[in-house]
Amino acid sequence: MELVVEGEIENEDGDCSCRDVCFMDKGLQSISELSLHSTLHAINLHCNNISKIKAIDHVWNLQHLDLSSNQISQIEGLSTLKKLRTLNLSCNLITRIEGLEALTNLTRLNLSYNHINDLSGLMPLHGLKYKLRYIDLHGNCISSIHHLVQCMVGLHFLTNLILEKDGEGNPVCHAPGMNI
Repeated sequence: MELVVEGEIENEDGDCSCRDVCFMDKGLQSISELSLHSTLHAINLHCNNISKIKAIDHVWNLQHLDLSSNQISQIEGLSTLKKLRTLNLSCNLITRIEGLEALTNLTRLNLSYNHINDLSGLMPLHGLKYKLRYIDLHGNCISSIHHLVQCMVGLHFLTNLILEKDGEGNPVCHAPGMNI
């Protein structure tokens, strides 16, 4: 498949070393159908039929990855993306948060509209090493306030946690005494 470059970003020297790729709603079954260059800065594969996160481990400069509205059921294949800052996996089939330990520069994580009930994968992100500030979890299956607090309490830079938006929440939002 031919690689579509949506935009190029010039660095201070005027070189076009970072590029953005957009393949939205193209019916892709796998990321491996694309030839992705290691200098890519952003990849948007929104609304395809991708079921596994693979074939991007060589894109070391990647900072923004959008795999929303696909068929992904497991967070995996991201451990080499050390520069990743934003990750959008909304509208997939994910039931648990996992596979984010290597993403120390991640600041924004969108996991809205999945089937998530297990947040344990956020616990390895506790501490000052991680920069996660924004997490969107609205439209999931989170039902335990104790589990929620346990998994969030060590995220030192977290400023925004979205559990309910536009009337789409989590069961925990409707627990007695909760005003979210």
